Amino acid sequence: MSLNPEYLQIGANIIGAAFNVRKESGRGLREKYYEAALAWEISQLGHNAERQKLMPCLYKGHIIGDAYASDIIVDNKVIIEVKAKTKMTVDDISQLLTYMKLSGIKLGYLINFGARDFCTEKVSNQIFYEKGIYRLVNGI
Repeated sequence: MSLNPEYLQIGANIIGAAFNVRKESGRGLREKYYEAALAWEISQLGHNAERQKLMPCLYKGHIIGDAYASDIIVDNKVIIEVKAKTKMTVDDISQLLTYMKLSGIKLGYLINFGARDFCTEKVSNQIFYEKGIYRLVNGI
């Protein structure tokens, strides 16, 4: 299934912004630093980048509390989960998928600024999550 042009442009801007942050800052800083820098870079491209947006927990159609806070939501269309560690795990992917499910947002990026190899990679069960950027698409 292919993405529509609007999502492709947002995604390209997110990846470009992530590379700018990584080039400027390098590795070894705290996750919150990267989150703030990435949100700023994305906003400079004309997007609305909301940090730590609370997502409601729904049960049988009723809001029963705030379940999670996503790192960054871009234009209410894309969720970004930011990490700053040597290697991610399948739990990091599960966390982003949970945020996508709770919010109804269909496109997400898991960006690890701590990765040695800062490049894009596909999500699969056979990889060890050592790359920097993963895109997850759910129903677009």
